[in-house]
Amino acid sequence: MMKKAFVLIATLVLAGCASIPTQLDIQTGPDIAPEAQQEFAYYTPSGPSLNATSQEIVSGFLAAGTSPLNDYAVAREFLSEDFAQRWNPENQTVIRAGAPVFRQAGESLVVVELRAGARIDDQGRYEDSVELSTTNLRFMVALQDGQWRISSAPNLTVVTPPVFSVVFNAFPVYFLDSSMESLVPDLRWFPTKTSTPTRLVNALLAGPSAWLSSGVRSAIPEGTQLTISAVRILDRSAQVDLDSDALAAGQQDRRNMLGQLRSTLTQLPGVDDISLSVNGAFQDIAPGGAEPKDEMSISYVLKPTGVEPLTSIGSMPLSGTQAMVTNYSPKLIAITDNGDQVAFTSADGVFELTNQSLRVEVTKLSSLIDVVALEYDATGSLWAFPADASLPVEVYDQTTVVRTLASPFLGLRLAAAIAPEGTRVIQSIQTEDAESFLDVGVVLRDANSIPLALNQGLRIQPVLGTPIAVAWQEQASMRVLERTASGLTALSEYSISGPRTQLPMPPTAGIELHAAASSASNYMLSEFGEVWLFSANSWRRIATGVSSISPLR
Repeated sequence: MMKKAFVLIATLVLAGCASIPTQLDIQTGPDIAPEAQQEFAYYTPSGPSLNATSQEIVSGFLAAGTSPLNDYAVAREFLSEDFAQRWNPENQTVIRAGAPVFRQAGESLVVVELRAGARIDDQGRYEDSVELSTTNLRFMVALQDGQWRISSAPNLTVVTPPVFSVVFNAFPVYFLDSSMESLVPDLRWFPTKTSTPTRLVNALLAGPSAWLSSGVRSAIPEGTQLTISAVRILDRSAQVDLDSDALAAGQQDRRNMLGQLRSTLTQLPGVDDISLSVNGAFQDIAPGGAEPKDEMSISYVLKPTGVEPLTSIGSMPLSGTQAMVTNYSPKLIAITDNGDQVAFTSADGVFELTNQSLRVEVTKLSSLIDVVALEYDATGSLWAFPADASLPVEVYDQTTVVRTLASPFLGLRLAAAIAPEGTRVIQSIQTEDAESFLDVGVVLRDANSIPLALNQGLRIQPVLGTPIAVAWQEQASMRVLERTASGLTALSEYSISGPRTQLPMPPTAGIELHAAASSASNYMLSEFGEVWLFSANSWRRIATGVSSISPLR
């Protein structure tokens, strides 16, 4: 994840509650943070006005809760002295849709009704609301030195989507895949504050999100906690001190523990490394822990002349692929990272072409037809996703043994894509009632990394239309081509638990989508055989006469 800092000059969050600032108020964090880790300025909300009504106090409190500076110092000014010490703003954040409604219920109670579009829990997990839910928040108020102050309130903050997009940042916390060879991101959302390193480590110690837990594990022994309630940053190194439960980890688990912590914390501004200790004793751990996998690789295309690199002009087709095109009329292709195997689908089933020395062999793997996605995973197993969503997904290992992974879905499978580490799989499903959704499923594997099952995971509702193509973009987000009601194709980016970002619309209708060489770019295959490159927020046609695209895996 790119390191970034934000400065927000915000508009009003709740009408009449905060003024637009005319200058930035740069403030330092608590003493525990060095200068390099000072908090960023968002905007400066107003404190309570003299002789404000109880409703104005509640309204002002909600507005001030959008600024996390100095542990929500301005928001605490609206609270009674006793309650200000007990209020926990990090317990939950509600992203509201529309304006809140205030109701006075007697002299000492104010009820705020709002519609919740999404929520973020204390571990930073983002939960979208499929349908807007109405929430009633109760605020008890009391006079303190002749001024209304809040004496009881929910432990949460309320923000609008624009404020959320600036105040909160996406931070993956990393867990091990089932083979313990690579790291799998679990996306969390926190404000960038001096406490963010601590919250990230606590989220890691608390374990993965429920939907992901069946396919990942942690090298950190269960029950391990921080010895103090803060992770300090000294000389660009995060100081993590765990309790004695961490000593239960074996040698390789300690390497992986360090890898989990390093990948989780070095995404923060001002953090280049970590120092791990147990009860104050520094742990000298040799390198060799798991790391995240990156997707960037060369892409190949299927043309009438064979399979060739997308961006190399005048390249020779891969050995045997010209005859493959002539003899089999392939529809989809998938290629291993060394280029020695080219899998393809045809009207007769699923096949694999293998280059062995000077020999080319073509093996029929299955009679499965009408396949919508064909991909190799990180272990070299080939996956074929049939268009009928009720049919099992077929997986062929390197011995060409066929394994079938049962599908819980009915209707049509429109697209699918396997994450770089091979633990998560996106499927686009259209039900028999024409409802569309994206499922981020979790792969269960045996000790040899052979897939045993594909479990349902996180369900994401598309916003603009029917998802017809999907691609992993970086490690914790995906890009989706959606066919709108008007027949156009829209491109959106969806975080794997988080808000959607609308991207510039393609100039033509697309049928395939793949990640390109940079983390922000994509290749799209149009229904007319054109390859379009999306880069720097614009589209450019780079090839024609193409019927399928595949990155090396």
